[in-house]
Amino acid sequence: MALRSLTTIGRKISEWNLLKTTAIFATNTRNLKQITQSETSDGTLVIAGNYVPSDRASNLVTVKLGDEAPCSACYMCKLNLDVKHTDVLILSQFVRTDGCMLPRRITGLCKRQQKRIGTMVTMAQKAGLMSNINPSWSHRDPRKRYRHKKWNSYWDETTIKC
Repeated sequence: MALRSLTTIGRKISEWNLLKTTAIFATNTRNLKQITQSETSDGTLVIAGNYVPSDRASNLVTVKLGDEAPCSACYMCKLNLDVKHTDVLILSQFVRTDGCMLPRRITGLCKRQQKRIGTMVTMAQKAGLMSNINPSWSHRDPRKRYRHKKWNSYWDETTIKC
């Protein structure tokens, strides 16, 4: 009985691994290569697959090697991205699930950009664009603040320091 169950378990595991490997390598090859057939002068048939450029190539962000940036290691400086406090999807990548900022060793930002992103996250939380994850008894909870501080704050984008 035990041998029988082990073989069925082994069969199920091997089927699962087979499905797993086929799912990894199963890709849609449409629009990636264009297959062309040509015949040479001596009568041989040549079948070639040529890469077709993507129509979304203009959406890629590329870094030019000749650009001079203040920090050579930080990708935010290299790409010269202008992130504002309203770019919540970008800012949420730098925030942990408990609402704190990720450290520099994880984000890979330079000191200047780490401080700037931290300021932008705080501004987005105070504007009510990002959730501020604090306990209800905390003074950092926006609803528990004193007088005018409990309302959302709004900033003019021209006043934001780089």
